[in-house]
Amino acid sequence: MVNNRFKSHIGIAVAVIILSTPAVAQSRTYKIIPSESSFWVFAGKSGFLSAFAHDHEIGVKSYTSTVTIPESGAAGASMQLEVDAKSLVVLDKKVSEKDRRQIFEDMHSSVLESDKHPVIGFRSVSVSNLKKTGENRYNFTLNGDLKLHGVTRRIALQVSATITATEIRASGKYPLKQTDYGIRPYSAAGGTVKVKNEVIVNFSIVARS
Repeated sequence: MVNNRFKSHIGIAVAVIILSTPAVAQSRTYKIIPSESSFWVFAGKSGFLSAFAHDHEIGVKSYTSTVTIPESGAAGASMQLEVDAKSLVVLDKKVSEKDRRQIFEDMHSSVLESDKHPVIGFRSVSVSNLKKTGENRYNFTLNGDLKLHGVTRRIALQVSATITATEIRASGKYPLKQTDYGIRPYSAAGGTVKVKNEVIVNFSIVARS
């Protein structure tokens, strides 16, 4: 009898603790919709014969990403992105098909070394400089670690976003120096035609919960 009463008292105590504990803030997770989003890289030309060369645009075709926003709001947002390096393609319109294939081959074999470094990844660590610019609209800096070509470096992305309970639309760009990641910028014609060390990474994403 004593044992049963003891168990009963314990059960009541546990129930009281559970009922009196505040609910844990719920986070909302959004998944990026690739068919409605785009990532691309602009690589400007340089070199002695750059006037006869073309700027390059590189598109990212295969990636997965999630964005998490806690109940406390956008200031606590986080993002994870994983890109299949081999999915990068040449978007240039002013080149022949032969040149396009050559640029593609050189990009993956000599520049990105995609066989050796098949994954490009980004993981955010904090949000800073958050400013509300309108209803559900924000500008902020997303700080995180970018892993590229086997090298991980902390970067700061400037982002403009519209955030609702069901959808995120965000865009921005980031200047990236290839040599920071041990990448040798693309060159041809004995180095007289080259791609600038600094390229511009652009993104326009749609994510839904």
